[in-house]
Amino acid sequence: MKRILTQSISDFSRELDATIAIVSAKNVPTELGVFQAWLSVYYTEIRSELQRLAFLTDLGEESIYVDIFNEFSSLQQTFRVLDSRYLPGLYRTHRNDALTLKLLHWLHGAHTQTAQKPFFVLDGDFAIFPTVDFPVSYYLPVAAQQSLLYLPLFFHELGHYLYQHHRAEMDDLVREFQKKLNGYLMPVVRKTEDDYEAEAKQARQMVETWYDWIQELFCDAVGVEIGGTTYARAFSFYLRMQGRSAFYRPEKDLFNSSHPITRLRILFIVRRCRELGLNKEADELEQEWNTIAKALAAPEDYYGFYEKKWENDVYQTLNDMITEADPIKFSDYTADPSSWIGLIHTAWQEFERDPVNYKNWEQITVQHIIDPAS
Repeated sequence: MKRILTQSISDFSRELDATIAIVSAKNVPTELGVFQAWLSVYYTEIRSELQRLAFLTDLGEESIYVDIFNEFSSLQQTFRVLDSRYLPGLYRTHRNDALTLKLLHWLHGAHTQTAQKPFFVLDGDFAIFPTVDFPVSYYLPVAAQQSLLYLPLFFHELGHYLYQHHRAEMDDLVREFQKKLNGYLMPVVRKTEDDYEAEAKQARQMVETWYDWIQELFCDAVGVEIGGTTYARAFSFYLRMQGRSAFYRPEKDLFNSSHPITRLRILFIVRRCRELGLNKEADELEQEWNTIAKALAAPEDYYGFYEKKWENDVYQTLNDMITEADPIKFSDYTADPSSWIGLIHTAWQEFERDPVNYKNWEQITVQHIIDPAS
């Protein structure tokens, strides 16, 4: 057993030293400095633990070999997670990340919950891995990494982190809403025992589905609070052409689904825009989605998962969640064209004014952001 442990520790040590060398030698943008430092410290701690296990193994005490084995296994699993989930965020760094990194660095710094929070970006559809105790990983499509227009979608992703940061309070608010929803959905009159139980089971499934739905609606609310019309436009443009499923889904697909139908999300985005004084933008957004829905002949049927009479309850819950999370407000930045919100707002104005030639304006603007001296 000692030979097996010694070989495994030596091999792990070799792999670990190579990884530490990669982290130390990697030249990364300033915005990734905190993440690089976090990785370096974590890998160094693993090496210290591995050296301790090597020392214990050399003692030759057979009675502790199983303990050494278990500790080694746990340490190696941690390393594998870092190696597969976090190290790529440093290793794959590309100059095209610059725009996104600068936005996220500003966004994190603007919120007390994320100030000095390590983060990194990876390729993929817009998403986040919102861990509170580890660095936050953001995902975005490669094609979107050089565009200003879709950057507001990160405001939604930040909402997921804010939810996790305030998890206990948020879950309390969601549970209170679910109690109200349960009151709406549970059957009042007993028919046969079997019918009642079937309806009650379906009601419980609907209530549970709303645990995820309300979180997505909250993240949309965060997006609007931070980005105002820039988030509403980015969200609509990114999703409005995804097909009929944005407007209608069969009943069976709604149970335990992670996201509400996009049309329902638009309903609450439009309402929040109006509440924040963005009436013109809200009217345009609503009209666009109604036009597409009419063209597709898509029925507005949520199969009991949503009723108009719940709207105020949903919206009040979202407001309470926003109060808890306290995201920054777009209205504090829009008037400043040099701010990120002001800049993205200008980008959307330029796109809507001249969509054909917008790319030329954007290329020049992005280059200036990345390299102000250019």
